[in-house]
Amino acid sequence: MPEGPEMVFLKELAEPFVGQQVWEARGEAKGISFDRVKGQVLQDIKTFGKELFFCFPDFALRVHLMLFGKYSINGELNRVLQLGLVFEAGEINFYACDCRLLNAPWEDQYDWPTDVLHPAFDPEKALGKLLRSPGRFICDALLDQTLFAGVGNGLKNEVLFRQRIHPESQVGEIPASELRALIKATQALSAEYLEGKRHGEGEVHWQAYRQKICPRDRVPFLKAKLGKPPRSCYFCALCQRQYLPDW
Repeated sequence: MPEGPEMVFLKELAEPFVGQQVWEARGEAKGISFDRVKGQVLQDIKTFGKELFFCFPDFALRVHLMLFGKYSINGELNRVLQLGLVFEAGEINFYACDCRLLNAPWEDQYDWPTDVLHPAFDPEKALGKLLRSPGRFICDALLDQTLFAGVGNGLKNEVLFRQRIHPESQVGEIPASELRALIKATQALSAEYLEGKRHGEGEVHWQAYRQKICPRDRVPFLKAKLGKPPRSCYFCALCQRQYLPDW
């Protein structure tokens, strides 16, 4: 599943279409009136976490690539088209994804300060929300899109490794200073991921995610499905501390 940085990069790729009229709108997405979209002028493109929005005067087209979504700019794929927008200067097509039409004021549905790559991201607000569920595993909290919109499994694993925190640490047992550092690192790593995409480096240079050997201790990483629901975790038993109650 694409993470927030990948969606911001896709937004940047599609920005040349802003200000252009939709010459044709097509696809199999349910609940979208393609006749309503045709002829509209694209005013802006925005992202929230893992979601992409094509913004028109009184509505937006929202795209979520889900697990297996694909897109093509100025080309087509041999798949069922969910949403295709043709402009004067080119086209963009989406496949195997969730597409919806959101009527204005659609932006009111989103808590923008929870998006780790949004200028309005509020670290103290994120900390406050974290501390409201002290018994929760930190690996689950980092994937909660109401806390850290845009963070996916790769970023989760990587930031926990870099901050030396075991994925099954309970939020309430992690010192506040460590949580603040974790939030800051989540922002920084997301920005690093985005810069890598801009420079054609693909994904971030993972130190832990999908790796076999801990670069700090030179021992094999452990891999397990942890959390609720279980998701793949890569972690080092030596250098990642597990914070649990002292029972």
